[in-house]
Amino acid sequence: MDLKRYGLHRRRLNGVPIMDFEFGKSYTHTLISHDEILAYVDSLSMRGDGHVLLLSRLPQRRLLEHIDLDKVESYWVTSQDVAGSIQPSLDQIHDLVSSRIENHTGVAIIEGIEWLISLHGFDKVLNMVIKLKDSLHRKPWSLLLVVSDGIMDSIQHSQWHRESNEWEVPKKIEFDVIEESEEIVDEIDDLQEKPLGDGSSLSFLVRIPRQGYTKDIARRRILQWRRMGIDVSEAEPALFQVSDDLGYSIYEAVEIKVRKAIELDNRLDILAERGFKSEVTKMRFRVRQLTGLDEVELRINELI
Repeated sequence: MDLKRYGLHRRRLNGVPIMDFEFGKSYTHTLISHDEILAYVDSLSMRGDGHVLLLSRLPQRRLLEHIDLDKVESYWVTSQDVAGSIQPSLDQIHDLVSSRIENHTGVAIIEGIEWLISLHGFDKVLNMVIKLKDSLHRKPWSLLLVVSDGIMDSIQHSQWHRESNEWEVPKKIEFDVIEESEEIVDEIDDLQEKPLGDGSSLSFLVRIPRQGYTKDIARRRILQWRRMGIDVSEAEPALFQVSDDLGYSIYEAVEIKVRKAIELDNRLDILAERGFKSEVTKMRFRVRQLTGLDEVELRINELI
């Protein structure tokens, strides 16, 4: 079966092939976590096989922590009149999404549906969704609407989901890949080595070998480190090098520091359990800033 011909993206969930979206349809995701849905948007943008349009309640400076804005066309839905924003006007939102649907191939994601409902009322927002759904007909686009739980009563919930199918973020995604670099991306997404300390929020991630290194893969890894709370600004110059050899040398130096920082961070959990909470807080800040790692290591050794 030619998936692209029928507007379908193949993936596997727990080893069973299913589909992300079917083109020409609208889907609704009940928001559990902004981190979760934005991580999924990031994964969509990394596929490189379609346009990704995101209308978010978060400004671009916050989205930078989660997605590559070079790969996602994003707008901050706000009443403020600033660059990169769009007013919470149903007409403006409809016109923007409709204009994109007329071109390209892709997915449009609209966050903050509950806010739009609070501003304009359920019926008007549902009517906008119906019009967008009509615009999708026979177009190589899908629409994903993100709404907080509990905003609709049972009747509204039924009306809404007649127009927009319920959808959940996949818990584990394994994309069909051909090129070696894409296989490395799967490893980056799915594989984590066991943390050294139980309950730690930091985990060792699979090393990126030179033969699998690309700027896109480095960008994905930098985003993962940022989500852990590690300051990896030292790695960002790797993304702007003409030579991948030079880029990798910059990236690798930071990767070595990050792995040491994660080891130290996990050891700090032991000190916290022994009552050194104030000192652990100070050292953990330095560790996650990737500064003074040798000094922190010496101090940990003294206390342990």
